[in-house]
Amino acid sequence: MSTHRRGADDRPLRILQVTSTAVGGDWFHDQVTGLARLGHEVCAVVPGEGPLTARLRSAGVRTEIVPMSGWRPRQLPRVAAAQLRLVRLIRRFKPDVVHGHLVKANIACRLANLAAGRPLLVNQIAGTVHLRSPLLSRIDHATLPRVDVLIGSCHAFAEEYRRMGARAVTVSHYGCDVHRLDPSASGEPFRAEFGLAPGTPTVGMLAHLYRSRLQAFQDIGFKGHEVFLDAAPRLLHRVPEAHLFVVGDELSGDVGYRRDLEERAARLGVAERVHFTGRRNDVQNVLAGLDVAVTPSLEESASYATVEALLMERGVVASDVGGLPDTVQHGESGLLVPPADPGALADAVVDLLTDPQRRAAMGRLGRSRCLQLFDIERTVATVEAIYRAALAGRRLPQLGRVPEVVQ
Repeated sequence: MSTHRRGADDRPLRILQVTSTAVGGDWFHDQVTGLARLGHEVCAVVPGEGPLTARLRSAGVRTEIVPMSGWRPRQLPRVAAAQLRLVRLIRRFKPDVVHGHLVKANIACRLANLAAGRPLLVNQIAGTVHLRSPLLSRIDHATLPRVDVLIGSCHAFAEEYRRMGARAVTVSHYGCDVHRLDPSASGEPFRAEFGLAPGTPTVGMLAHLYRSRLQAFQDIGFKGHEVFLDAAPRLLHRVPEAHLFVVGDELSGDVGYRRDLEERAARLGVAERVHFTGRRNDVQNVLAGLDVAVTPSLEESASYATVEALLMERGVVASDVGGLPDTVQHGESGLLVPPADPGALADAVVDLLTDPQRRAAMGRLGRSRCLQLFDIERTVATVEAIYRAALAGRRLPQLGRVPEVVQ
């Protein structure tokens, strides 16, 4: 553990929360604002202007910009300047805790903490895709001993970092406002947009359209959109009246990926039954209109999209990877299938489409479990408890995999 501690009583803490994205990041926003609601003085660090930056400011959170993204050789002078800026911010703010999220933010915090008085350094692991990159993996391994507390956002990530040699490891799922979604909402408005009659079987995938530069994901993006499309012919052969939805759009820098996916659907002969909706801000409306939601990721944490689908009591089929088994218990709250297996994905979706009673029972149990496991109040309380235990030199709290639910 770090040597300079300010005590671990119940006084408000000064917390620096650092991320390397300014887009999306609901998980970051909700955790930051939740800690602020508890009375802590929280400063958020983001890499630039963007929707997340604007939301944090609107919530009244002090927000600083440190442009830490980009590690190519020509970008190194800018990255070095950003690193110095982060060091200066830590020295000025004098936090009790520096808490990084995402690999670039985590590594930046490890390096800055060395030169900035060494407050408690916490890294939260939102994903492990970077370990497929030889360079990022080496940097991650080399700087990991600087971390005081490693929080996995799911049990699989925590175990992976424990094997890598992290000193103090625990788990805290990224939570959300679990009560904002109403499973009784009608799905007919969404279906009507696409001219679908009531009762038409519907299947959807909700995810940003990511194009990865990593060699491991050149054929299939790590969110698995290609797997979903490749499952469509088999699925539609068995349930000919079904309609499929790809909900979400490209992020900055991924131009052309949506077009590639649309062309793939056309080559597979399913373009008339696969609807690309683009980005939607009405998640409840969309999920209410779906019978089954799929998460065919090759790499994933506990998945906000999957949690939201279960909160809406939808049938869920997900890959058996990363944190998805934390969210979906196979045969109980949904179905898990091997990653990158379109046939298994199609068959599991058909199983749920053709058994509405089983699908409904799974959705109800999934909602009950998600109401407990992913409640942002639980998340924030867990993170605060981790901070105070680490500052006091006590054993870190450990999170169980699935809470007990009375059915």
